[in-house]
Amino acid sequence: MENEKMKKVKEVLENNAALKHAITIMHWDLETEAPLLAVDKISKTLGYLIGESYSMVINDEFKNLVYSINTDKLKELDRKIIEELKKEYFEKLEKIPKEEYKKYSELKIISSKKWEEAKIKNDYSIFKSYLGEIIKFNKKIIKYRGYKGHPYNTLLEDYEPGITVKEADEFFGKIKNELSPLIKKIIQKNISDNENEAKEKFKKMIFDIEKQKELSKHALDIINFRFDKGVLKESEHPFTTNVDNKDVRVTTHYYKDNLLSSLYSTIHEGGHGLYEQNVDDVISDTILGTGTSMGIHESQSRIYENMFGRSEEFLSFIYPKLDIMFKLGENGINFNIFYKIANEVQASFIRTEADELTYPIHVLIRYELEKEIFDNLDNETDVDELAKKWQDKYEEYLGIRPETYTEGILQDVHWSDGLFGYFPSYALGSAYAAQIYNAISKKIDINGKMKKGDFTEINNELKEGIHKYGKTRTPEELLVNMTGEPFNPKYYIDYLKEKFSLIYGLK
Repeated sequence: MENEKMKKVKEVLENNAALKHAITIMHWDLETEAPLLAVDKISKTLGYLIGESYSMVINDEFKNLVYSINTDKLKELDRKIIEELKKEYFEKLEKIPKEEYKKYSELKIISSKKWEEAKIKNDYSIFKSYLGEIIKFNKKIIKYRGYKGHPYNTLLEDYEPGITVKEADEFFGKIKNELSPLIKKIIQKNISDNENEAKEKFKKMIFDIEKQKELSKHALDIINFRFDKGVLKESEHPFTTNVDNKDVRVTTHYYKDNLLSSLYSTIHEGGHGLYEQNVDDVISDTILGTGTSMGIHESQSRIYENMFGRSEEFLSFIYPKLDIMFKLGENGINFNIFYKIANEVQASFIRTEADELTYPIHVLIRYELEKEIFDNLDNETDVDELAKKWQDKYEEYLGIRPETYTEGILQDVHWSDGLFGYFPSYALGSAYAAQIYNAISKKIDINGKMKKGDFTEINNELKEGIHKYGKTRTPEELLVNMTGEPFNPKYYIDYLKEKFSLIYGLK
């Protein structure tokens, strides 16, 4: 009996997956290929498809079927599928009325394109009314779904299950208290004139976009991103999307005056992509066939981008290729200088371009703003005041004040797409990554592998410890399985202190 019921559940989910496939591809097209004026038509089409997807799973017949199943009689995978269904569809999605959900989905599509236009033109007026509407919708969603403790907890739970404002406050408190003194000390440290001159010359160099595209492909080849089930494109804000483990798509963004931006965006998204490509075939076509949380997902992108990609050993491997392509040596950028440029600590405005040490401060700023936005669900958020608060916090924490909206509140795509609660996952993911790195280093000579650009064994450790499980294990279960202990941010703080004290001669 239970097997027959489960078969019917899977039939519905399979049909729903077909709709979601179409929705995913249209979203991908919207961000990478579709012309600007196509957005209205595409948003309506997507709104219709999203509404149909909603109706297929949010109805009494399907709900009764799901809840009639005795999960004690199911095999483990099927039991986890039912648990995920109840959580995502009937404890979350069902509580939002269909017309509201459809309207919100259409708003996000238009909002994202308005954000892109506003960012390019440095014109906040193009986007701010949409941001206000997105915030209103998220406050309504919290009310529909309910919350425990702080209202923001409902949104945090969507991206990192088990993390509440209480845990996040403790984590970011440690980040602020432990790292701020080191950041201040490094920023104030005098650097030799020769080194400063070389760094300034690098920042003024122009890097051919076509060669950067070749380099991005090369970087993904090095980390063994598979192009037979993946693709690399360009978008305003780099991202990764996936249909299943055989269709994983990553993007990057190229700037002619910033070589490291595209290189590390590509490696970062490649880390996300490897996670999705390595999900086990048995679960890939189920609702469990993707990353278990955004924190764990970010741990994979950040470990590839920073702990591997910015290591002295990996850069010594890739530097000869960069030298040939971009004539670094001829411009006075030898390897030692290049390594320091790739790990330069400085107060900067753009989160995605930030160095490892100041990066969590960028996330802290967004966390504090988001927490304040949702502190009161009945008050309307003043979006002009929000832009000013963004500037104020950069001045408070990093001693710099954004002079443009593009380098301020418009720099990230997330709010335009309603992704409130996502940002803390970046810092949590970086901390997870340090703990995972420490565990792998006890089994494998990571430095030796990086000198050769050899990711085979490292990838296998991550696949067997994290990737293959998809959502069948919680973040905590994966961390304990991989590292032998629950989340411990000390590894992250110690890693940053040791690495940058050494680079800047503070030991």
